[in-house]
Amino acid sequence: MLQKQAKPAALPGIFPTLAAGFELTTRYLWLVLIPAVLDLFLWIGPRLSFRPLIESLAAQMPQQALVMDPVPLLEAFAGRLNHFTYLAVSLVGVPALMTGLTPEKTPVQPLLIERAGWGEWFGFLVLFTLSGLLLAAVYYSLIAYTLRRAGASAMGIPMPPVHLTRRTLRTFFRLIGLTALFLAIVAVIVFPMTFLAGFMSLFSQTLAMLMLMGALLVIIWLAMFLSYTPQGMVLNPHGFWRTLTESVRLFRENLPASLGLIFFVSLAKRLLSFILLTADTGSWITAINLIAHAYISTALIMALFIFYRDRYSAFLRQSQPQPDAVQMKQEVYDQQE
Repeated sequence: MLQKQAKPAALPGIFPTLAAGFELTTRYLWLVLIPAVLDLFLWIGPRLSFRPLIESLAAQMPQQALVMDPVPLLEAFAGRLNHFTYLAVSLVGVPALMTGLTPEKTPVQPLLIERAGWGEWFGFLVLFTLSGLLLAAVYYSLIAYTLRRAGASAMGIPMPPVHLTRRTLRTFFRLIGLTALFLAIVAVIVFPMTFLAGFMSLFSQTLAMLMLMGALLVIIWLAMFLSYTPQGMVLNPHGFWRTLTESVRLFRENLPASLGLIFFVSLAKRLLSFILLTADTGSWITAINLIAHAYISTALIMALFIFYRDRYSAFLRQSQPQPDAVQMKQEVYDQQE
């Protein structure tokens, strides 16, 4: 009964969590530096293009297998694909606005680097993805550091640099494992379903499309259940698999609030990107848009961290008969980190 009385106070709703995320980001405004600098680099920095590779690949495709001629689309879009955007890893990476087609107008002319080899493309993909995960590990560790500072007393001792570095490296390897696990599960779902859909298309195109849509829904549902796992990888002191299972369990046990926050954050990010990209004039004013995107995106991510922290603290209180001992254990872990 005591647990039921303490639960409402320990678990704030979606909008208080969002407000806390914006408040904490405003207090530690330097957190926006990493996403802002990344976006500025993708905006006016050098651009890596594999247009010759894409064009040669399309030229080798049989024309009867294509619904429309790809040449006009390649001429319009292939040259605007910047492969440095691999630094902003989807779902788990640092948020960035300039991850789609590069803008046609910029205040300076970016340097264009063209490559055409398959080996080069794969090498850059792996290198930039790992670099993006390392950048995300630094970014997330700094967010966790601010949460610790905000929750500590005014006389709290800041985390030593060596401990922050150790936490960052641990987060980096965990993000690599999480990304590899997600890709492996997606491959297990996609490849058999694609083969089966190709076979079913011989009998019914509609049934084949329904099977592919079903596979897509399964992947989306899986991604939603893993939505708070990056936060758990940073804040949870346990091993990889225990952190993974506890993050999924916390999402399931707080399903309405979890879905509501994920929906709001995803919708806010989409609307923000649409508005800021529509307002892009190709002048230096776009830099203000990038900073605004970095601030709002960081606040939304901070809200996800706060959501996980509050739910995980409630989970510990419910699973342990002595909450004071649990709190002391967490404080000792923070000091060791």
